[in-house]
Amino acid sequence: MPQVRPVKKIQRAARYFAKTSRELQKIAKAFSVSEDTVRKWAKTPEWTDTLNAIGYTGDRKFTKRPTRDPARDAGATFTKARRIYRALLNAGEPPHKLASTTAKRLGLTRRRVYEWAEKYNWRGNE
Repeated sequence: MPQVRPVKKIQRAARYFAKTSRELQKIAKAFSVSEDTVRKWAKTPEWTDTLNAIGYTGDRKFTKRPTRDPARDAGATFTKARRIYRALLNAGEPPHKLASTTAKRLGLTRRRVYEWAEKYNWRGNE
C-alpha cells in the first residue's frame, strides 16, 4: 500500500520555510519530524505549489546553522590550554602525552585539546 503524504503538514512547513526560517533543523523541530522527512517534503509538488501560491521568490535551498569556532566560544579555557600545552612542549614532554596531560589539568577531553593543537598549530614556532 503506498504511503499517503500529509499534504496539510507539508503546506504548513512550506509556509514556515518561506516566512519564518529556512533552517532545516528549525523546521524539523517545529513540525516534530526528522530532517530527512523535511528534505523529502521539499521535493514534493505540494511544497513547490505552496511556495508558488504565496509568491515566494527567494532561494529555495535550506540554510545551515552558523558554524562556530569552539576556540572563540571557549575563551579563557582555550588560552589556558594553549599556555599549558606550549609549556609542556618546551619542557620536553613526549609528543604523545601533550594533549592528554593538558586535558587532565583542565578537565577537557583529549580530543578537544588535540583538535585545537592541530587546527591552531600549537607546536609551531613563535
